[in-house]
Amino acid sequence: MIIKAFAKINLTLDITGILPGGYHALRSVMAPVSLCDEITLEKSDKTEFFCNVESISTPDNLCVRAANAFLQKANITGGVVIKLQKNIPFPAGLGGGSSDAAAVLRGMNELYGNPLTNGDLFALASSLGSDIPFCLLGKPALCEGRGEILTPLKDVPIFTVVIAIGDGRLPTPEVFKKYDSMNLPVRNDTDNFISALGNGIKEDIVASMGNAFTSVAEVLAPETKTLRDEMLSCGALASHLSGSGPSVYGIFKNQDQGIKAAEALKAKGYSAYVCETLN
Repeated sequence: MIIKAFAKINLTLDITGILPGGYHALRSVMAPVSLCDEITLEKSDKTEFFCNVESISTPDNLCVRAANAFLQKANITGGVVIKLQKNIPFPAGLGGGSSDAAAVLRGMNELYGNPLTNGDLFALASSLGSDIPFCLLGKPALCEGRGEILTPLKDVPIFTVVIAIGDGRLPTPEVFKKYDSMNLPVRNDTDNFISALGNGIKEDIVASMGNAFTSVAEVLAPETKTLRDEMLSCGALASHLSGSGPSVYGIFKNQDQGIKAAEALKAKGYSAYVCETLN
């Protein structure tokens, strides 16, 4: 069985407080995009994991943890051979690892005859990571709490997206720590986005996008601001950080403009990917 694991972008990301367990409370609109990893699953008497990226081809990879959690919950003796073709850059705020884990849960349930309900799968996803329930849902949604409380959103337009990233990486805990130290005002991009979505005016929807980590990333990784400026100079309607970064995305009018922008970014030494949001 071959299954795709799609990256995600944060169309909005607001931090609204601290939850009882110490996690930050989030309100974010996320959308899957067509950039994806590919995972091959095969039944086996034991679980094995192979990846084209040696640094993450380890027994504690989130794919393996997801597989083991599934087998235990489904009370299945045996395992699975997991082969991961990694195409999504990481760590980058694109949810690649979370999407891989969600794909393993979804794929193994199908592979083994659907022994678990959707409720079971979402409970496993939530126990494994904050973004995994969204990746399991696989459609645009308002994500709250740690990110695991989902409200699917209809009528989110399909956008042509260019995702770009430099060589640097931003560990998520470091970004949250810096955010806390900067005492930034709470943003309200998410409510503005949902309001614009209700009005159905695409220009207003694009204008309402935003990310609470933008100024944090500009301090920790100034290249993110350079990338956003590059996106805008290439004709992007808007450009924002995804997740905690350091990947940056631009929204373009059409695929032709997106392709030209990606080529220009690649010529300047960035990794760039043309894709589109999925509904």
